[in-house]
Amino acid sequence: MARLAIVGLLVTALVLAASAQSPSPAYVAVGDSIEFGLGDDNLADGFGYVPLVAGFLTSFFGQPVQTSNFGVPFSLARDVRQVQLGAALAAAQGHAPVIVSWGGGGNDLIDVGTGPQAAACRQSQSCLGRFNGLLNEVEQTIDLTIRQLRAALGPRAVILMRTQYHALQKTGCATPEVAALAAATLEGAPGTVLDRGLNQRIRAVAAKYDAQVVDVFLPFFAAADTLVAADCIHPSGAGHVVISALSSAAFLAAQ
Repeated sequence: MARLAIVGLLVTALVLAASAQSPSPAYVAVGDSIEFGLGDDNLADGFGYVPLVAGFLTSFFGQPVQTSNFGVPFSLARDVRQVQLGAALAAAQGHAPVIVSWGGGGNDLIDVGTGPQAAACRQSQSCLGRFNGLLNEVEQTIDLTIRQLRAALGPRAVILMRTQYHALQKTGCATPEVAALAAATLEGAPGTVLDRGLNQRIRAVAAKYDAQVVDVFLPFFAAADTLVAADCIHPSGAGHVVISALSSAAFLAAQ
């Protein structure tokens, strides 16, 4: 009996040791002020959408998920790749499964899209051509970022790519001309040189690297007054909840 008890203790110890060494899930976010959480006016559920997604993942896996948010306000697409990506990959090392939220591109457009020339730009092929050239560069940077993520994390990692919503659709945030230009830069202007906007490019990169699209454009377009914060830039608390719900649904679609 004593021998059986000792064997039982040894088996239990081995099981516990194996369990302790097994990889645990990790959730990593990279991006700009949206990933950081700006605009959230309801802090009872955490700051921004990332903690909400982390909570969902914890429930899904039935165990704590290591969460690291490297989103930085005002980041351009190249900042996400050059500054945040290395830290994100380091945080994900040794964990499985790994889920990554990526966001970006909006800050690359905002200065040009809301500048003095914006009102007349919608009718100018040369002006739209400048946007197209800028978006070509942004798309290349996004492609390199997601390619590196996929190569480093492998085929089983879930990469969530957020599209950009139309913040200027919110009442009082922009003139109709400026709002129309913003829509064109995000979803394209068929029949012009700017036939593909930022969001079409994000969707194309996602398809290329088997990432899941967190497509926020239409939900925010339909309810911009509620989902966009008073600053006409960031999601409100309700907007962050919507992004978290769409991110969670995109994760489930990958299962």
